[in-house]
Amino acid sequence: MLKIGSHISFKSPNYLIDSISESIENNANTMMIYLGPPQSTKRVDPSKFKIEEYQKKYQSVIKPEDIIIHAPYIINLANRNKSTFAKEFLISEIKKMNLIGAKYLVLHPGAKLDQNLEWTLDHLAKNIKDILEKTTNVSIILETMAGKGSEIGKTLEELKILIDKIDSDRIGICLDTCHLWDGGYDIKNDFESNEGKCFITQLEKMDLLKKVKVIHLNDSKNELGSHKDRHANIGQGFIGLKALRNFANHSRFKNIPIILETPYIENKSPYKEEIKLIKGE
Repeated sequence: MLKIGSHISFKSPNYLIDSISESIENNANTMMIYLGPPQSTKRVDPSKFKIEEYQKKYQSVIKPEDIIIHAPYIINLANRNKSTFAKEFLISEIKKMNLIGAKYLVLHPGAKLDQNLEWTLDHLAKNIKDILEKTTNVSIILETMAGKGSEIGKTLEELKILIDKIDSDRIGICLDTCHLWDGGYDIKNDFESNEGKCFITQLEKMDLLKKVKVIHLNDSKNELGSHKDRHANIGQGFIGLKALRNFANHSRFKNIPIILETPYIENKSPYKEEIKLIKGE
């Protein structure tokens, strides 16, 4: 069975209960939340999360390990000046995840700012290793990026370097289809072929397939290689429904949580209909 859901709001007063209820209404069996505002590190006490009520009512419907947590966008472990705060925050975030039973923390790798790439990758890897050493039971999942500005993670090669430096079973990759497309990976025409240059073959050759733990499924408003990172609704962008459906249903991605992050349409959630589209219903 396809494991598919979407980004869902997580807010007062009912937190997990409302998030799970909305996901169930969308016919989802997984979901992704931020434990607070995506652009802020402000957090409420986890006693307000309604964890016990979730465990009693909904744990069998959407399991704790299928609740994906996304770190705030403003966290930059690659920044030499602010990484101490970022580490402390993520350690605290993971401890909140432990209370829920969530297993995957999706993280934007950050930006190198005025630092050279080699130093930045070393610095970033060290910070992630420090976080892993001070936490348990949660894996940090590095997201593929579109390549805006000085973003880290715009290529599979950069993520491979980071993963090798960190050298942990608790490090993985989140493949974002919009980011991959905008970053120059043609997952529409060269997703899988016999030419040895397709996307799946690249993952295999780099020994990265086993590290794929989460997928963000988004269409793109821009042409291949634009480096702009603008999500489109499923089937409404340059990637298209057929390619996205093939991606989501590929046998090598079986049982990997697939999360939709597409825009609302006239202030209404598109996720129930888009989940149907991907399932082919």
